[in-house]
Amino acid sequence: MLQSGKALICAGLGLALCSGAVLAEPLTGKQAAKQLYSAKRSEVQMLAVAGLSVEHSALLAGVVKDYAYYAAAAIAPEEELLKSEATTLVANHHSVEAASAAALAGCNTLRKSATECVIAAIVRPKGWESRVLQLSVEGTVAMAEDYGRRGGRALATSATTGFFALGKGAQAQAGALRDCADKGADDCKVVVADPE
Repeated sequence: MLQSGKALICAGLGLALCSGAVLAEPLTGKQAAKQLYSAKRSEVQMLAVAGLSVEHSALLAGVVKDYAYYAAAAIAPEEELLKSEATTLVANHHSVEAASAAALAGCNTLRKSATECVIAAIVRPKGWESRVLQLSVEGTVAMAEDYGRRGGRALATSATTGFFALGKGAQAQAGALRDCADKGADDCKVVVADPE
């Protein structure tokens, strides 16, 4: 189900957004640092949605621009944007696909119309291009400020929730996985690791 959901999201957003590679092995901290975007610069991409007026599109763009990447806004296209409880904004995920899946799930749960929700806007890092490692704004800041440069250390992330955790010391990877899972994620994976 998750794979088919991702395929639907990728089809809706365009293949260029979904071409990120999957990590086979964790990167080192030095390798990861080269993959990261600025935590302070993002861009909004509005997607063509039938029935969404230019005025409402501009309004939505103005709201989502302040959300931390990776973010997505899902709307119920048959419902009035300003009155619909279904409009869902999700932010601070590790990919557009994950943010989009979460936004669509929330929107479809709340919609009153028969038509499925659609993604109307996404927020990603400024100058985005496909990279091996993608992290949320919070994950990016944690890597830059808290990961460190010495000793055993690791970063585990959840691809579907945006959760992450850092581990340090001899059991850094196990600690990062445990702490990530303790936040409520069942898909945590070590994506950055450096030995003792």
